[in-house]
Amino acid sequence: MELEALEKWEEILKGFRNLRRLLQREAEKYGYSSTEIQILYQLHIKPRNITELSELIGIGKSSVTEIIEKMEKRNLVKKIKNENDKRYTIIKITEEGEKALEQTREEYKKILSSILERVNAEEVIKFFEEIEKELNR
Repeated sequence: MELEALEKWEEILKGFRNLRRLLQREAEKYGYSSTEIQILYQLHIKPRNITELSELIGIGKSSVTEIIEKMEKRNLVKKIKNENDKRYTIIKITEEGEKALEQTREEYKKILSSILERVNAEEVIKFFEEIEKELNR
């Protein structure tokens, strides 16, 4: 029996996996993981704690903690203890982290802009807006 073509929803899921692989490949060119870039992006918006990062990125707190430790050693982020409660730590992006983020985002922008020139960008954007609406229901 011949394998049937993938259904549209399966193609979309495959597309998401491939997009993640593409972004990972681009981040690795500069010595980062796509997760590190996601963390830097969230910290670029504003300093956050481990719990917030964990929720925003969608990985466990222990994994985020481990990644932050490595990133701190590379001077991409720094931890700041709360003066009133030493158990509470905020993570902040460093100048080095800002440079890493900008460099990688430029590569993301180039490659994704190139792809969006070859497809109907409005439809792609509408698709993701509909996903967001579904999440917010």
